Amino acid sequence: MAYFITPNVTADNSAFPLRQAEGKVLGRVRSLVKGSTPRAGVKDYRFFVDPLSSLPPEMGEGPRFGFTGFMSRSGYGFNAFAGEEEALARLQEDLGGSFVTFTPALRNNKFFVLDDLKKEGRTPFMEQDEDYRPVPAFGRQGEPALEGDINKFCRHLLEGKPIPGLSKKYWNNDFTPYFIAAAAERYDGKLGDFVLFAPLDGDAFEETVIDEGGAYFHGGRLGYKVIDISDEIMAGHVLRCANSPLWFVPFEYIGHLKEGMEEVPTDGDILSARGIEERPAISFVSAAETPAGLGNILPSLLKKDTSESVTAGEKEPAIDEKVEEIEMSEETEEKPDREDEFLNRLSALASSKGLLYAEKDLINFHISVKSSRLTILSGMSGTGKSRLVRLYGEALGLPDDRIAVVPVRPSWMDDGDILGYADMKNMIYRPADTGLAELLLDAERHPEEMYIVCFDEMNLARAEHYFAQFISVLEKEGDPVIRLYNPSLQGRLYNGDAYPAEISIGRNVIFTGTVNVDESTYRFSDKILDRANMITLHQERFSDWLTVEKAEIPDLKEISFAQFESYRKTGDMELTTRELEFLDTLNDALREGGVQGCIGFRVARQMDRYLKNIPENDGFDREAGLDCQLVQRILTKIRGSAQQLSALLSLSDKGDVEGRLVKVLDNFSDLSDFEESRRALRAKAQELNLYDYTV
Repeated sequence: MAYFITPNVTADNSAFPLRQAEGKVLGRVRSLVKGSTPRAGVKDYRFFVDPLSSLPPEMGEGPRFGFTGFMSRSGYGFNAFAGEEEALARLQEDLGGSFVTFTPALRNNKFFVLDDLKKEGRTPFMEQDEDYRPVPAFGRQGEPALEGDINKFCRHLLEGKPIPGLSKKYWNNDFTPYFIAAAAERYDGKLGDFVLFAPLDGDAFEETVIDEGGAYFHGGRLGYKVIDISDEIMAGHVLRCANSPLWFVPFEYIGHLKEGMEEVPTDGDILSARGIEERPAISFVSAAETPAGLGNILPSLLKKDTSESVTAGEKEPAIDEKVEEIEMSEETEEKPDREDEFLNRLSALASSKGLLYAEKDLINFHISVKSSRLTILSGMSGTGKSRLVRLYGEALGLPDDRIAVVPVRPSWMDDGDILGYADMKNMIYRPADTGLAELLLDAERHPEEMYIVCFDEMNLARAEHYFAQFISVLEKEGDPVIRLYNPSLQGRLYNGDAYPAEISIGRNVIFTGTVNVDESTYRFSDKILDRANMITLHQERFSDWLTVEKAEIPDLKEISFAQFESYRKTGDMELTTRELEFLDTLNDALREGGVQGCIGFRVARQMDRYLKNIPENDGFDREAGLDCQLVQRILTKIRGSAQQLSALLSLSDKGDVEGRLVKVLDNFSDLSDFEESRRALRAKAQELNLYDYTV
C-alpha cells in the first residue's frame, strides 16, 4: 500500500507518525460531534465521517470506527459554538445533506483520521445506494478531456501513454478501475456527453499506474461506450465529483454502465467508426493569423541557395563550424558592443516603455540567460514576467518572428503537442500550431542570428513530459539535436524536406519560461529545478511609477549571435575554496534535514558558470550573485511539512527566523549578506507557521 509518512511532533517533542494514504474516499458525515482536546491547551470539536467507497486493506476497520476530523480544519474555532449541540447543527447544515470526499490516514497506526475534506454533491438515491467504487473521470460536461480530442484520448490508452488529470492525490494504485470516463465533445448530438472505456477481456483494468505525468491504464483489448448524463443510472446513482477527477458508482450498477461496449479501433479513431468527421486539433496557420514575418519562414526553408549548396561527396559543415566562420567574419566587419552598453540599452528600453523593473532583476535575468540554457521567471500574475522576455528580445534588436511566446496548454503530454507529429495515414508531418518547429528550423539555418523561445505559464501542464526532450538535450555540449520523428520516415513524408527528422539546437536560441504558483498549476520536480535558474521578480512599489523617467527609445540595432556570445565567459571552475566549503556545509544541513535532492555537481557547475558571467557592474557583484544563486538554485528545493523542516527552519514566538539554515548563512557572512536568501527563508518560515507546510 502507498502511504505518505509525516511525523507529527507535539510540544513534548514525541513523534506520532501520520500515515496518509493515496487517493480519495467517498463518505457521509455522521450525526455526532464531541468536544476534544487534541493537544495540550487546545480545544476543538471532533466529528466523524463514515466511508462509503473502497478503502486500502490496512484501513479495513475504518467503517467500524469512522474517520475523525476536527471542525477547526473547516474554519470553525472552538469558541464559535456554545456547545456540542450547536456545533452539530452547523455541521449538519453545511455537510449533512451531501456526500464528502476525503484523504484517509492512520495516526499512530491505530487512529483513523481524515484530511482534505471536500463537500460534493447529491444523488437522488444516496440514502439507498451503498458499496461505491471510484472511477477515474477525465474532463467535465462542457469541458472535454484533452481539449475535445477523443481520438487522441483513445490513442493514449492504446499506446500506453499517460493521461493528464489524475494524480496520487485522487487515486490509489492499489485499486484497478472497472472502467474510466472521458468527457467528450458532442459533435452536434452525434456523440454523447461521456465516453466510457473498459477492458473487453476482464472485469477491470489489469493495472493502473499514477506518476507525475498522469495515469497509465493497462488491460489488453479496449472497449468503449457513449453515454449521456440523462441515462437512468447516470442521473440517479452516479456521483460525479465537483472537486476531484472521480466518479463514484454503486457496485451493483457498474455492469449496467459497461453493457454494450464496442471494441476501440486499432488506430483509435472512434469518430470515424461512428460516422463523425473529425475536427482537426492541429491545423496550418494562415498568413493572416501569424505574427509578422512568421509566414515567410516555411518558404525560406524550401529555398535552395546555390551559394550554400554542398557538392556530392562533401560533408555539410557542422553548426559549430558555421558559427566559427561567422564569428571570424564578424570580427573583420564589426567589433561587438560592450556588455555594459547592452545592459544600459535594456534598462533604457524598459524606461522608455514605462515599465518598472528592479535594476537587479534585469541584470540577474541577463546573467541567467547567457549562463544557463533555461531561465524561468516566477511570481504572481501581472508582475511582467512574459513582458520581460519580450523586452529582452527587443533589446537584442530581434524582429517579432524570432521571439516566440508559446502559451502552454493543460492538456500537453509530450513533445508532439509543442512540435507536431508524423501523420502516418496521410504521410505528412503536421507541425503543431505553436510555430516552434518552424522557429527552430529557421534558427538552425541562420546560426548567426539570435532567437528567443518563451513557454508562458509552463507549469499549467507537466513540463517533465511535454518538455522532456528539451530537458535532456539542452544540457548536452556540442550539437544537441531535437528529434521531430523517426529519421527512417523522412524520405517517405511528403514534406520531409521542409521538416527534417532532426533539428540541431545551437546556442543562438534562448529558452525561457514563466510560471504562476497557484492551485491550477503543477509543481516542478528537481529534474527541472536542477537545470534552470528560477527567478522571482521583485514587486516594485506603485508609487515608484511616478518617478520613472521615460527615456528616449535607444538605438535597437540588432545584436548578432557572435556579439552575444562574446558576453559569455567559459573555462575552468572558479569557485573559491571558501565557496565550496559553504556548499558542502549547506549540503550537509539539507541532507540531515531530510530535503530531497540537495546540491549536486550539476548545480555547483551551473552556479560557477553564473558567477563567472557576472558583468562588471557596480550594482551587482559576486556577493549578490551568490545570494541570487542560493535562492534560484537551492532554496527552491526546500519543501515539506513544518514537522519535517523544524530543525532547518522555523519562526520563533518573536517572529525571528531560526534553524540550521540561518546559522549556515551567519557562519558564511564573509561571502555575502545573503539578503535575498534570508528574505526567501522568512517567507518559507511564515508559510510553515501558517499552513504547516511549504512548497
